[in-house]
This record gives sequence, structure tokens and C-alpha cells, in this order.
Amino acid sequence: MRFFRRFKKNNNTAIKEVEKGVLTDNPFNIISNSDILTGEDWNILLPLTSELQETFKKAQVFRTRTEMDVSVLNDIKYPTHASKYWQSVREQNVMFGELVMLSYNYRKNLVEIKKLCKQQKSEKDELENELLQIEIEKKMFTSKNQEKTAKDRIREIKAWSDIKDREAGFMSEEELVDVDTHQLIGYTKRWINQSLIAGDNGSPAENQNLQGQLISGLRACKNNDLLESILEGYSKEVQKLIKELA
Repeated sequence: MRFFRRFKKNNNTAIKEVEKGVLTDNPFNIISNSDILTGEDWNILLPLTSELQETFKKAQVFRTRTEMDVSVLNDIKYPTHASKYWQSVREQNVMFGELVMLSYNYRKNLVEIKKLCKQQKSEKDELENELLQIEIEKKMFTSKNQEKTAKDRIREIKAWSDIKDREAGFMSEEELVDVDTHQLIGYTKRWINQSLIAGDNGSPAENQNLQGQLISGLRACKNNDLLESILEGYSKEVQKLIKELA
């Protein structure tokens, strides 16, 4: 109750504590005042306060640059510079769209904090006032997580921009303008890679679908005089198999 009484003297504390990128001691006060922990538990947690504040700041939210390069844009699914570039465009666009929606939710959350503070000023019932305080603290902590999420979205948006710049240096002007310009080559090489790895594994339905895509892609490449572009990078044995399928 001590923290509650201190807060009641200054209802604007919640607003003032919403500082960008900073985790205040508010979560630790909440845990302490809730009596959810035993004295022994609290003695374990208290020395970790600084560490937990650091953990909050450094904990991974979205993909690292390594995950973006090696996992998302792996050479099996995205075997060409153009395919990596256009997947990066899609990933960056999704991340930016989510940042916009997060910004709306963040603004809404701050307004809700203000409304709760305003309501608390006129609330005379002590228990209702305490419930309002709990909701304010919850929303303050929510705002901290939203700020952290937004910061990491910005990091990933910038990383996708760097990847796009890297891949664009290997692409033609036509490939940079229209996603469809290079898709036939990118998809067909992807299906070749997947077929080579799959071998006899996979269900009959999966294998049939993959072979159907591969054969269709190879024939389309042959009809568009792109077969030689598809063959680049493969061994002579694989090139022979590709020509037979086409």
C-alpha cells in the first residue's frame, strides 16, 4: 500500500515514467508490492535488478542479420540475387506495416493511461483506486514492450534495406523494376535445388507437386530461351538431367 499512497499524491507519475527505451524500476515495485513472492524469492530477485534491466534491453525480439541472411534467404529457396532482393522487399514491407499498426496501438495505450489517471483523481473508493493503479502500471509496462518492439522493427527494416542494396548491385535494371522479370529463373532453380535435396524422401503428394512445378518451370524456361541461365552453377551430371526433364 505504501507505493499506492505515494503514487496517489502524483497522478502524473505514470505519464512521466513512459520514457522511450527505458525500463524503470516499476516492474520490480509491482512484484514487490503484490506479495506474490516469499522473502526468500525476493532476496534472489533483488540482486538481479540491474541484470534484468539489461536483459530487457538486449533480449532478441525479431530476426538477427544472421537469421535473415542464412535462414530466411537461404540458397535453396532463394538461389539468385533477384530472388533474395524481392523476398527482402516483401519482408521489409511486412515489418514496416506492423510498425505502423504498433504505432497506433502505442498511441492508444498512452491515451488509456491518461484516462485512467484522470479517472483515478476523482475516484473516492480506495479499492477502486487501487485497481485503477494496477491497470495504469500494467499499461506502463505494455508501453515499454511496445517501445522495445518498435526499436527492433526499425533495426530489421534497416537490415533489409542493407540486404536489398547488396543484392541490387548484382541485378539488371529490368530485374529491379518488376518482380516478375526474374521469377521464372528464381523459382525454377529453387525447384531444382529442392528436388536434388529431397531425393526419394517426402510423401508421394509432395514429390508429385514438386516435380510438376519443376517440369513446368523448365519447359517455360526452354520456351523463353532461359534454359542456359538455369544450367549455370550445376554440375554436368545435373545439367544433363535438367535438359532431359525440359
